[in-house]
Amino acid sequence: MIDESGNDGQSPVLAMAALLAVDSRWDNLEAEWHAMLAQHGLSAVHCSQLRYDLDFDDDRLSAVLADVEAIVLKHIPLSVIAVMRKSDYDEIYKPIRPVSGAKHSPLGLLYRANMSFFAAFLEDHPPPNLDKVSFVYERGPKEGGLSAIHAAFQRDNDIRDWFGPLSFVDKRDRIALQAADCLAAGALHHERADCTSGTSDIGQSTLVMTGPTPPSLEAPASFRLPVTRPIIEALRDDLLLTRAQRAELVQAMLRPT
Repeated sequence: MIDESGNDGQSPVLAMAALLAVDSRWDNLEAEWHAMLAQHGLSAVHCSQLRYDLDFDDDRLSAVLADVEAIVLKHIPLSVIAVMRKSDYDEIYKPIRPVSGAKHSPLGLLYRANMSFFAAFLEDHPPPNLDKVSFVYERGPKEGGLSAIHAAFQRDNDIRDWFGPLSFVDKRDRIALQAADCLAAGALHHERADCTSGTSDIGQSTLVMTGPTPPSLEAPASFRLPVTRPIIEALRDDLLLTRAQRAELVQAMLRPT
């Protein structure tokens, strides 16, 4: 389940959340999500309008977000939030050698970086039942561009057999997309605060864990993927990061602090 936030052309930061689970866990999440919505008198959770839906009641908002966090932690074994500074993208892509096409749009670049991480993580930590993975994205105007990128994943890279179908679904029809929306919007809130306060290095964030890396990975595992300038430069020419780059990416993110 994948959703993005901040892709309006104005936000100084873009974020994309991707959540991975097997079908039975999605079913359980959606059942509990329906119950949570009914409890709070909501028809759906869309973070961009949640305060309005809750009559700007901060206590109700905190209660909803606490329930969202509990459900996600209970049912989602792996999630990653890719974040990219618009200024980094603009400086690398636009002045030097302009590149056009959906593959090279800010959204397309974020999608390719996010999928590079998932490929790297699953190569290093393959679950026993891994076959093809199906991808679900919110229905909207970006479908054509992302479909073309995804078709290239299935055709033009060293792990093409791993990429299953990409479908576009309304958040009311696939409740789990609302969980992805919450993670993306929450991350964007933190990232914008950092960017406004003058932090220019995407590698620095108030969102990251400050303690030591655990000795072993256990679900739920959540990652922040900074789409750094070297990653942006590498993805100018390649659809995904190469196998060596993917391995280096995972090692860097799992290295003890």
